[in-house]
Amino acid sequence: MALRILIADDHPIVPAGLRGLLHGRPGWEVCGEAASAAELLSATEALRPDIVLTDYHMPAPNAKDGIRLLRALRRCLPQGQVIVLTMITNPAVLRAILRTGVHGLVLKDAPPAEMALAIAQVQRGLFYVGRSALRILAAALGYGEPGEPGLPGLQGLSPREIEVLRLYLNGSSLTDIARASHRSIKTVSSQKLSAMRKLGACNDQELFAYAAHSGLVLPGTAATVALARSGPI
Repeated sequence: MALRILIADDHPIVPAGLRGLLHGRPGWEVCGEAASAAELLSATEALRPDIVLTDYHMPAPNAKDGIRLLRALRRCLPQGQVIVLTMITNPAVLRAILRTGVHGLVLKDAPPAEMALAIAQVQRGLFYVGRSALRILAAALGYGEPGEPGLPGLQGLSPREIEVLRLYLNGSSLTDIARASHRSIKTVSSQKLSAMRKLGACNDQELFAYAAHSGLVLPGTAATVALARSGPI
């Protein structure tokens, strides 16, 4: 059965571009389009798509804001998945979007290949936060551009510490890592804590921010979403 995708954006060029991107991809089909908040909710109720690709700002006569719309959309489509496309670069708003329970967030400056990747990841039941959004969210937590003077490096970490961090930040539990590496949970936990001390990370939130910035975290993982949702609104 094909993956049914509903596209919602009030600028005609965006749905046209997404249709072009999705056309011909095996197993994917555009089941409908919407150009306003009312059309989006109505089409979602009627079509029951598997995935909704929606702009954050959708025209509405009652001036329903984007956060309220996303919450309504999640209530309307509890079993479906939602990916938000936006031009917003305010980290507080990006975090608020993710806290509504959507499954993906991609900025509109993303290349077409990343949009396709986001859909594929969400189709598999994963979350996806685009690379541009990750950079903004990491910077908001105090991390600048790659290579910025003073940014702690990975050079001081042992190969096993890097291995533990990479697996942990990409979704494995300490128990899983211990089992796969034939080490005790105590050893694996100590290696994680040692790596955090060397990186200057006081907690998992700071660790997620550093790791996303340095490439240890892959878009679409639990750690990526934890970073994206963290911080004050």
